[in-house]
Amino acid sequence: MTSDGTLADLIGPHARRDPDRVALAHGKRRFTYGELAATAGAFAGRLHAAGAAGERVAMMLPNSPSTVMTYLACFAAGAVATPLNSRFAPPEIERALRRARPSWLVVHESRLPLLARVDPAVLAGVEQVVVDGTGLPEDDDPAPPAPDPDAPAVMFFTSGSTAAPKGVVHSQRSALAMLTSTSEAMGDVGPDDVTQVCEPQVHVSGFIGTLTTLLGGGTVALYDGFDLDTYVEGLLTHRPTLVCTHIDLLAQVVRDPRAGADRFSSLRGVYTGGDTVPAALQRDFLAVADRPIAVGYGMTEAIWLTVQRTPRTDRDGCIGVPVGGAELRTDPATGEILVRGPMLMTGYWDDEPLTAASLTDGWLHTGDLGEPDADGVWWFRGRLKDLVVRRTSKITPGEVESAIDEHPDVATSAVVAAPDAEEGQVPVAFVVLRPGRTLSADALTAFLADRIAAYKLPARIHLRDALPLTASGKVAHHDLHEPS
Repeated sequence: MTSDGTLADLIGPHARRDPDRVALAHGKRRFTYGELAATAGAFAGRLHAAGAAGERVAMMLPNSPSTVMTYLACFAAGAVATPLNSRFAPPEIERALRRARPSWLVVHESRLPLLARVDPAVLAGVEQVVVDGTGLPEDDDPAPPAPDPDAPAVMFFTSGSTAAPKGVVHSQRSALAMLTSTSEAMGDVGPDDVTQVCEPQVHVSGFIGTLTTLLGGGTVALYDGFDLDTYVEGLLTHRPTLVCTHIDLLAQVVRDPRAGADRFSSLRGVYTGGDTVPAALQRDFLAVADRPIAVGYGMTEAIWLTVQRTPRTDRDGCIGVPVGGAELRTDPATGEILVRGPMLMTGYWDDEPLTAASLTDGWLHTGDLGEPDADGVWWFRGRLKDLVVRRTSKITPGEVESAIDEHPDVATSAVVAAPDAEEGQVPVAFVVLRPGRTLSADALTAFLADRIAAYKLPARIHLRDALPLTASGKVAHHDLHEPS
């Protein structure tokens, strides 16, 4: 952990002690700690000299060394790193820029045609820095002073699957706590670790995977997105010790007919974030990889909060025990999980009403349902807003999904509420089968009848080739719609 409670010197100790150590592998390029520190430090000096401290520095970048360097430079300069989804279309780019009101924009040259279709008024007064992904422009400005630990450091825009994206602001202190908590959850990331990262660095998942490794002095094998063959090649080439990726990606890697234990033999830890690991996937992973998927619970507003390293294949929903000084409790009136800890956001950008509604006496309302068991291990039960109220009975989609996923022909599933004239709401299931398997809706219903109460049985079951995902890799339940 940095000594002053900020991110300003995140890789400095490693750069000074071992400047030739490889920090980042990207394609055929290798970047040492010394190179990263020098380039990021020079850009930090330029930002500070131009008065960027406290200002938003927007980023339209793919996963690349330039993304890492921009983060490091913003942290050192006291600027607010504001990553934007590099896959945005021009209208989305324009909305994000209007929302963030940045003073600077670091943009990859491949995104310039998209930027040209944005209203020029949005970019008026914005200093643009065009990069090719391998580095940043260097200047001779003096190094900036260390920022205040409570100054804003990074702002993430949530995926906004059901509403306008929210700007989640983390301070230097809380962003550092996110990284130290992640390190603890992943078994204390250190210089001997190699972490393979394909998650977008513009989202919190790629952010913590990359920067936690650099904070610990390890090496990041960085990929711009997921492709099964490329990802497997990376596992065999870089021999990573850690991966932390989305459940659906792990499912593809382990359920690939070519998969064998050799793919996973270098890994000391396999981690995923989100809500839970389906028991069926855990069993598949143990059978092929001979190691479990550890699950961490958290969200953009606060991560990591809990970790569960020991596999639970008896039932779904285990999210483990708190880490990093996180505290969890259940609201007795609603069953909602409330959390607090050093990794908690400072608030939502330019939205005091939403911040006040989400934070009560330092406790964040997660919108998730859950409770601890007698051993203090936490279990996730679903989303508060996703509850299905069938007549007067409340159904959590997660418990129905868990039952569906127990069927040997099912790869994954999602359950949502649908309006019903007689019952108010009914659960409706969307199901993806394993490759080469067949299963009828009636047969699946008969299977479920022995496992869950009759009122929890899906009113309708739809077979799909795939389920829609959010930008953070979770199933986008609100994008699931029945055929009209």
